[in-house]
Amino acid sequence: MLKRFQKLIGHPGFKADPLGVLWRGAVWAGCVATRRAPVFHLTEGGGERIQVPPTMRYTSVATYLLRDWTEPELRELNRFIGPGDIFVDVGANIGLYTLKAARIVGQGGRVLAVEPGASAAASLAHNLALNPFANVTVAQKALSSEDGWATLHHVPLGNDPQAFSLLAGAGTSEGEKVETITLDRLATEAGLARIDCIKIDVEGAEPMVLRGALAVVERWQPTVILEVNCPTGTVGGTPPDAAWNILAERGYRFSRLQDGQEKAIDRLPADFCNVVARHPARAR
Repeated sequence: MLKRFQKLIGHPGFKADPLGVLWRGAVWAGCVATRRAPVFHLTEGGGERIQVPPTMRYTSVATYLLRDWTEPELRELNRFIGPGDIFVDVGANIGLYTLKAARIVGQGGRVLAVEPGASAAASLAHNLALNPFANVTVAQKALSSEDGWATLHHVPLGNDPQAFSLLAGAGTSEGEKVETITLDRLATEAGLARIDCIKIDVEGAEPMVLRGALAVVERWQPTVILEVNCPTGTVGGTPPDAAWNILAERGYRFSRLQDGQEKAIDRLPADFCNVVARHPARAR
């Protein structure tokens, strides 16, 4: 508990509004006690409406307390997409990136949300129903290097029941059978004219997603927001730098978003974070 509190007070979202975060923490404790799940705005000042389960699980607590400050790339998503763009949210979970992207790209753009986990997909559908967005398509499948079926393991990372991975070594014995599909095929089936940005957060299975998306990557050079999950990747038998290398071999350059600025990096970070991969052919 102490480590979690120390992590919270060091978070940029806490530093930006400490009193607001502490107040929301007190409110959330009451919500958990009464099993009441309020609807709130993900982006301050209005915007996307969202509801999270009234529990002390990481996704619920972080989203309610920090809103779109939960991850710097979520907070600054308009750095990577704009009106009319096409965004693919791989590992959409309850819809944080999906909802914000839907507002940013507008009716002239599209969002393809990919979430295979049954519980997370149900929460995603519920949150989409709270909003007026008509530009979102949901695929309840797992992106992988080939089409077929696989076990989606429930990962105990962050004590969160809505974290899933295709890597057998990343989860517990609990899991569910899901259909797998490559992004190359899914993009065709969804009728996407192009892809401008992809967010991939699949608990160490990012290389599998990219191996099934080589045609998309090589044709459209989308910006990729990629989770770096060295512990999970190693446990699953996948080298931690596998996803990085797939993109680097195709000319991508990497950065981290820190203190509101993109800072170029030339090696894989050792800590748990996101990296941004941009192709020189795509300038924004």
